[in-house]
Amino acid sequence: MLREISQLLFDIERKKNHNFNGIGIIMYNNFELLPITSMNNNIDKRYKLPKTNYLDILNILLELSNGNNEFHDGFHLISDKFELSHISQYFSTPIKKEVLIGDNYGSRYRTALYGSFLEGVILTAVIGVNYGPTIFKNGEKKALIKHF
Repeated sequence: MLREISQLLFDIERKKNHNFNGIGIIMYNNFELLPITSMNNNIDKRYKLPKTNYLDILNILLELSNGNNEFHDGFHLISDKFELSHISQYFSTPIKKEVLIGDNYGSRYRTALYGSFLEGVILTAVIGVNYGPTIFKNGEKKALIKHF
């Protein structure tokens, strides 16, 4: 899964436009355990999830990462079968006070790091306006795998 998420992050980073507002992704293996709730009730009508085709997933995430998109906020969920299943989810994670994070990282980055510790979460991934692709697994920053 690290290879697939790495490729997705590289592709988003490479294709993002000037309206890029950052993106957060949760890869999960147990949806029922995730502390999430939808941030918008009109999502299913527009995107007809789930999506399994890689290019469909990439294009939807690129669209969602645009600050002008009404669904840009929150985290987007990809299952362990690499299926985009939910978008624009509020992800409520407990704070891990023992984890030190630099002051220049905001809410999305911190939520991804803290959320990577949770049961049901395989990994979390973020790209910020001021930082590049980042993957967390069990609280550790993972090296992205380049395979192109």
